[in-house]
Amino acid sequence: MGPSVDALTPRQTALLRAVCREYLLHGGDIPSAALVGSFDCSSATIRAEFAVLERAGLVARLYRSAGARPTLAGLQWYVHALPAGAAAAEVQRAVDTSLGVGASAEQAVRGVVQVLAEVAGCVAVSFFGSTSPSPVAQLEVIALTPPRALVVIAHAHGGARVHAIEVGQFAEHAEDLELDLRRLQERLRSLCVGRTLEQAHAELSALKCEHEWRVDRLLAEALRVGLAVFGGITLDPLWMFVAGQWSLAHELSGGAGLREVLARLEDDRRLADILCQLLPLHENGNPRAGVVFGSASLLDPTAPGPNAELSDDALRLALVGCRWPPDGAGRTGAVAVLGGDRLDYASVIPLVEYAARAICVRNNA
Repeated sequence: MGPSVDALTPRQTALLRAVCREYLLHGGDIPSAALVGSFDCSSATIRAEFAVLERAGLVARLYRSAGARPTLAGLQWYVHALPAGAAAAEVQRAVDTSLGVGASAEQAVRGVVQVLAEVAGCVAVSFFGSTSPSPVAQLEVIALTPPRALVVIAHAHGGARVHAIEVGQFAEHAEDLELDLRRLQERLRSLCVGRTLEQAHAELSALKCEHEWRVDRLLAEALRVGLAVFGGITLDPLWMFVAGQWSLAHELSGGAGLREVLARLEDDRRLADILCQLLPLHENGNPRAGVVFGSASLLDPTAPGPNAELSDDALRLALVGCRWPPDGAGRTGAVAVLGGDRLDYASVIPLVEYAARAICVRNNA
């Protein structure tokens, strides 16, 4: 690893900014010849500076004489260095109008999400939910085509969640599958009904440790399924709106991992929890959006942390969003856009920040 960003010379800093800007505008690798006109030096000198930026982990090149493109760390630096801006007046009007049309907060935010998706040209997401505990009121296990099944969870304060599971061990004895799933359902009910999500996860974890040595096929399966269903969820039932999936599919068509990303967007509760993990809280009415880069695993809470470097053919994603802390009633939420890493950050960041402030005002009205 070479010098840090702080140790770069003014020319290297300006060159990094130019590489990032050209990449966001045109994509692909930026050849040194394309930058000669903006810098008082030769292509050879620019390639030498590319080498310094490459050692610092800020640009990547296929080979020594090739053009450069920013790494995710380089893009992170570029976004962090952008001056604070304001959303365009016409966009502010569109957000305000959308919030004023809906009879309820949910209907109003649905319109804002659609505005964000259209203006930013990518996926837009917003959710609102409660951090107050709500116990599980009902749990059903529904058989699908073996080896798959569904676990349906209803909460005492309203809302339901559906989670697909694999029941491969039971499917080995297909004639007993229905009976086994009924028994599994009863075990899960006894372990989870009447408990909050966190309490159920804690109980299942403790039992797993206690009974690891026991040979009990049904209990082992109940613990495995229960931990998969309840693990990592911190929010109670909430409403969520997602718009613009078509734009992501169009922009990233053929990219490895696109199906994984789209599947994550369909899982409301886990998506809300992931947004809470990735996005910083803001405590006042003038938030600065968080920007996170990653691959298709960006929306996978079990994957390595975001901003890790990727292979040349990997899907490169960017998440720009604002999250607000719980209010007096324990309600929290977030608004975000998700797309390829070549977003117009100078416009998207103010747009997301304005939408976040407007939604907070509407929901607290």
